[in-house]
Amino acid sequence: MKAKFSLFMLALAVVFVTGCTKYPPSSDRLLEDLAVITQYDTKVDFNNYKTFSIADGVIKITDKDTTVINNQATASILNQIEKNMLNRGFVKAATAEKPDFGIQVVFYENTYLYAYYGGYWGYPYYGWYYPYYPVYYSSYTAGMVDIELLDLKYMNPDKQQFYLRWNGYIRGLLTGSHTTAEINASVDQAFTQTPQLKTTAN
Repeated sequence: MKAKFSLFMLALAVVFVTGCTKYPPSSDRLLEDLAVITQYDTKVDFNNYKTFSIADGVIKITDKDTTVINNQATASILNQIEKNMLNRGFVKAATAEKPDFGIQVVFYENTYLYAYYGGYWGYPYYGWYYPYYPVYYSSYTAGMVDIELLDLKYMNPDKQQFYLRWNGYIRGLLTGSHTTAEINASVDQAFTQTPQLKTTAN
């Protein structure tokens, strides 16, 4: 299965609803919940793959720029991905070795602005009170982590196209304050949801 993902397509994976309403209470904020969605190429035989490599940092994409971030949280994500891949029978490739799979992690972050109206105000206007509703603004930041498993073994060398064999979306990760245990659990859940992602090629 050939998979091409653009920022537009990825945005369709998780829909954030905005509008003229009050800022949602903390219990309802999307960024406080870690939701995991996974998908994989149902036609691929993972037993045909053995080795993998993983990027050193996490690519952060916002509406302003693209950067690479390295901190304790991103290190926990990458380490837990590596641990799960090893537990599934894959072997981490040596530096000089061409791996079968390449793993990159992308963090999409967006800031959302909310407008809401306060109490009723008015002032005299030719004998009538002209209503005025003061507008208040608030914002919050939400994001999603995308773990991408790229096929480097059967790539198209002419067009430099990679097949995306598996990916896991984790909504809310790297957005709020999450413990290492929560980070590890969300990454583990992504792999748990795809028991097909394993190999006996060793």
